[in-house]
Amino acid sequence: MKYIFLTLISIQFGCSSFYQTKTLAYSTRTSAFYRIDKNEFANRELLDAAFKHPYKIESSKIEEIIGNLRFRKTTRIGELRDYIFHQQELSTLSKDLNQVLENIKPKEVIETISMYDHSQSVISNYKRTTFLMWIDDAGLNILFGQIQSEVTKDISRNFLDWSQTPRILLQTQPDENDIEEEKEPSYVFKKINGFYNKKWLIFSLKDLTRYKLKERRFTSSSKKDE
Repeated sequence: MKYIFLTLISIQFGCSSFYQTKTLAYSTRTSAFYRIDKNEFANRELLDAAFKHPYKIESSKIEEIIGNLRFRKTTRIGELRDYIFHQQELSTLSKDLNQVLENIKPKEVIETISMYDHSQSVISNYKRTTFLMWIDDAGLNILFGQIQSEVTKDISRNFLDWSQTPRILLQTQPDENDIEEEKEPSYVFKKINGFYNKKWLIFSLKDLTRYKLKERRFTSSSKKDE
């Protein structure tokens, strides 16, 4: 009996990183947008800057801000370098984020889950990207969790399955993904205790004209968008 009790506690704690109090704000067949109160986060002292919500920003400008972001995924079978968001995914996602930002409450963070089938073939699977987003005095904050993590067809068919994702922590989360730094970056990384969290990007909103979509470039290890 004691063993069963301890096992149940272990399961509860083991799964706790996947859940937090959040409210679904909006969803589509391949995306979900949740509201999360800033007080729900561990290390919430890192969110001490005043939020500027709700916030109005054109979807085309959101597209320009996040459209140039690239990542590098390193696994035991090799390295992949690609844009985080496929061009078509980017266009739809930016329009949805525009609506969500206009309706978010002053102390809420947006959690976004976006799925996209980059290969568009009979045998290909969706890739899932997750991130937190909010706007404060420093600008637009984006903190990535998963980046193009593969989702099987069985999971992608059920919203309750593909929308269950690991909690995105405010502290550094080392994994196989790295944001590919630009030569002239349009963002700065968040510094925590003297070290940069390279999944947490801050884009200044003081001069929006600085953001422009660049012509997409590809490498031999990344598939060209269509």
